[in-house]
Amino acid sequence: MVDLAGLKIFVTVVDKGSFTEAAKELHLTQPAITYKIKNLEEDLNLTLLRRSKTGVSPTPAGEILYGYARKIMGLYHDLTRELEEYARGLKDVISIGACPMIAEFLLPRVLEAFREEFPKVEVEVKVSYFPPILEGLLSGNFDVGLLEIKASHKEIFVEEVWQEPFLLVIPPNRHPRELSLRDLQGERVFIREEAVGMKAILEDYLREKGLRLKDFDVVSVSGSTEAIKEMVKGGMGVTFLPKGVVAGELQKGELREAKLTEGLLCSDAISLPARGTPRLRSPSS
Repeated sequence: MVDLAGLKIFVTVVDKGSFTEAAKELHLTQPAITYKIKNLEEDLNLTLLRRSKTGVSPTPAGEILYGYARKIMGLYHDLTRELEEYARGLKDVISIGACPMIAEFLLPRVLEAFREEFPKVEVEVKVSYFPPILEGLLSGNFDVGLLEIKASHKEIFVEEVWQEPFLLVIPPNRHPRELSLRDLQGERVFIREEAVGMKAILEDYLREKGLRLKDFDVVSVSGSTEAIKEMVKGGMGVTFLPKGVVAGELQKGELREAKLTEGLLCSDAISLPARGTPRLRSPSS
């Protein structure tokens, strides 16, 4: 299991380019650093670092992990910073509404680290979509919302937490380095039915290029990103997924990325604290 401590060690090794310098920075022994990196590589079943006479550098998989590790550490830092002001009179519950993609692939690690530091705080997470999350923020049922798309409301403070590229993912036995949107009009395109934010991002992107989602053979798949990946592996079609969601499969050659000639498609991960700052409350309130 990847933990925040392991990610911090990995980021420090990459930043310093040296196990020895990372050990000094973190006040740990070099064997402890080496052991943690080894465990991280075994957990992910990927080689993350290259060792050479000139130092240590990340592999392609390591570069992906490095970017995500910094985002996770930054999000965790922001979360703890906002909550520290409540520490003296701490109550019991903070409620978070999160879209499916963020809830599935980012939030678990952040919450694990948060619970270690704030064990007395109960965190309630509801996986939902933009309209219910916005309604929950305005009604006070949610303290924080995490979405893939931006919102605009006078009573909602919106902060961009990170930007995530969406990749055009194709079967492993196909080899085009680049495809256009016009090329995809003859392809079956899988989209997760619950990923409303992702669908909105894709629709906006297509609209900018003079196309519509209904111009494609779109198949909505309910409940499982893994099912979509398996169907693409089997050559049944293509999909658009966040880079981090398919990093392992790309590294192993189980899936391939094709560049879009029209340019990169990105998603903004947005934090929405209601009325400026979350308010901790007791379970009975």
